Amino acid sequence: MKNQEIFLTNLHLRDLNPILIGRESCLPNHNYGPAVRNYTLLHYVESGKGYFYCGGECHAVSGGEVFCILPGEVIRYSADGQEPWSYRWIGFDGGLSEHFRALPPVFRVSESAARCFWFDDCQGSAPEYRVVAKLFRLYGELFGGGATEPSNYVQRVKDYVEAAYMLPLRVEEIAQRMHLNRRYLSRLFREKTGQTVQEYILSVRMAEARRYLLQGLSVAETAERCGYSDGFLFSKMFKRRMGISPANWKREELNKKIIEKDL
Repeated sequence: MKNQEIFLTNLHLRDLNPILIGRESCLPNHNYGPAVRNYTLLHYVESGKGYFYCGGECHAVSGGEVFCILPGEVIRYSADGQEPWSYRWIGFDGGLSEHFRALPPVFRVSESAARCFWFDDCQGSAPEYRVVAKLFRLYGELFGGGATEPSNYVQRVKDYVEAAYMLPLRVEEIAQRMHLNRRYLSRLFREKTGQTVQEYILSVRMAEARRYLLQGLSVAETAERCGYSDGFLFSKMFKRRMGISPANWKREELNKKIIEKDL
C-alpha cells in the first residue's frame, strides 16, 4: 500500500481553507473507519473500485467518481477485493464548504474537475497557496462559480415533476439528476414547500388525473398517462387524495356538469 501525503500549514482562510491533501494506492479489502471528520473531505478515485458507507447506506465507487465525507458524519470505506482503488484526497473547511452538503455522497466529475486533485506541482515551500488555487478551481467546476440558491433547487424540482409526471419518478433519481444529496433535497423541499417531494409528485399527478377524467378518458387510460402502470395503485392513490374512487369522482363531476347545463 503506497501512501503519499503533503503536510499543509493551516492558514485559517475564511472561504475555502485547505487542511490536508494526499494520495494512496490501496491493498485489496483495505478498510478505513468508522471515523468522523470535523471538515469536508473529498476522495477522487483514479482507478479501481471500492465501497463508501455513510448514512446507513453502502455506495459502490469506481474510477472517475468522488465520494464526499461531511463534517460530523460517521463513515467507513474499503477497497474492493479484486480491483482495489487508488485515490487522491483533499480536506478543507471554510464558509463555502457548507455548499458541499448539497452534493450526493458519490458523484462523477469532469476531467477538468479531476485535475484539481493532482497536487504533484504543490511540492516545495508554501504549497498551501497552490492548493488553495486548485480548491477554488474545483469549487468553480462543481458549482459554476457559486452555489445555486436553495429556492432555485426547489423550483427546478417542481418544474421537472410538472414536465415528467407521466414517468416513473423516484426521489433518489431526481436528486441524482440534479447532482444533489437525496436527504438534503428532501429536507430542503419540505422546508420550502411544507410537503415532501413524493407528496408534490402525487399532487401534480392527481391534478392531471382529474383533467384527463373530465376529458372522457377511462380510469385505465388516465392511470397510464399519469405514470401508473398499475391501475389498482392509481385508484388507491386517487381515493387517498380525493376521498373517492376515480370512477365515482368522474361520474359525480359529469353529473354536475349535466345539471349545470340544464339550469
